Amino acid sequence: MKRSKLMAATAWAAFVALGAGEAAEAALPADHAQAVLRVRQHIQALKQGRVEAAAAPPVAMDIPARRESPWWEARAVPVQYDAVPEYQYQPFDPGPPRPRRVQVAEPQQDAAVPADSAAVPPDAAPGGVLTRQGTLVIEPSVEYTHTDINRFVVGGVAILDTVLVGSIEASQADRDSITATLGLRYGVTDRIEAEVRIPYMYRNDAITNSVISTNQVAATTDLDSNGLGDIEGALHWQMNDGGGSWPFLVANLRVKSTTGKGPFDVDRDAGGIEQELATGSGFWGVEPSLTVIAPSDPAVFYANVGYLWNAERDIDKTVANNRLVRSVDPGDAIRVGFGMGLALNEKVSFSVGYQHDWIMQTQTEFADATFESESLSVGSLTLGANWQMSDSTALNVSVGIGVTEDAPDVRLMARMPIALDLFGK
Repeated sequence: MKRSKLMAATAWAAFVALGAGEAAEAALPADHAQAVLRVRQHIQALKQGRVEAAAAPPVAMDIPARRESPWWEARAVPVQYDAVPEYQYQPFDPGPPRPRRVQVAEPQQDAAVPADSAAVPPDAAPGGVLTRQGTLVIEPSVEYTHTDINRFVVGGVAILDTVLVGSIEASQADRDSITATLGLRYGVTDRIEAEVRIPYMYRNDAITNSVISTNQVAATTDLDSNGLGDIEGALHWQMNDGGGSWPFLVANLRVKSTTGKGPFDVDRDAGGIEQELATGSGFWGVEPSLTVIAPSDPAVFYANVGYLWNAERDIDKTVANNRLVRSVDPGDAIRVGFGMGLALNEKVSFSVGYQHDWIMQTQTEFADATFESESLSVGSLTLGANWQMSDSTALNVSVGIGVTEDAPDVRLMARMPIALDLFGK
């Protein structure tokens, strides 16, 4: 199959799994299969001595010539036979496979994939995996996350969506969040794609905590907040066309802003306990990454490796029993993910993937001391399914399961990319 028709749903997201196709024999074009059948019928008729000259043009074939020498000395000799019209013969059983192959001297073509197949993303450019030039993809999504953990460490930084590193040391926390996101992707060229994501978050936390460096009795708080999250922008560049035996290579650059309310921007009581919840990290982040996509019909394999850099920030605020926090340097993260997508039919595909983040130590500078948190390991297994509803619309659902102590327990997501051709190409 053409590589441009092997890319499907998923993942971008991302990155998501694509692929389609049947068995190789079933994938042959109809005219090719008929030509092969006519050649086999013609050869059988020659053996029975009942073929007359036909007016049809000859068809060139390479078949082993009959000779009396041993079989290991036999060589393929080009022989021309007159093609016999299809209507002169009735279909027959060719019998068991013979140890020789008959090849029709015609170029074999890839089987066509229906335009509405799940293996063909409606927004993908021919020969590519990114949004085609002049196409705008509107992608609304909703995500639910539940986390039940029994510890926090000092820092005051939400490094990723998965872990909150706060300035309050908590002994137990039940955390639920719902995030509605509007994603926009635009094909600048067939190999360059621009992306913007605008999230709005609702959070509810039930936390049993104690104030840092005090002997206060642990207290339980139940808070909920909502507001704009951290807006993100990204650029994606497809580095090659996936020709030959090379996979598709895509370079990515993502930038996370501080439009959400950070952990040092929320209100606190006299003891330093938060009275509202953060909806953002409060720190700028930049993440370069590389994505590899390898089609192998009907499956597509993908992998991604990236490095998330979080910028240090001066805080100069008093929290936690009048302790002055001068600055916070959030830990950077190494991110690795891989997975596979498999086409079940023309409209439905299935994907499985694994994502792991190694989060380095966060350094918090107080007026009288400097504290370093422990590093974190966040791993999650993701299962997803994609339904190609039409040429321009798809529905993707996925579930993520935390497999390490620091990861969220469960994450559910649904998204619906809608492709719009702005210039009617």
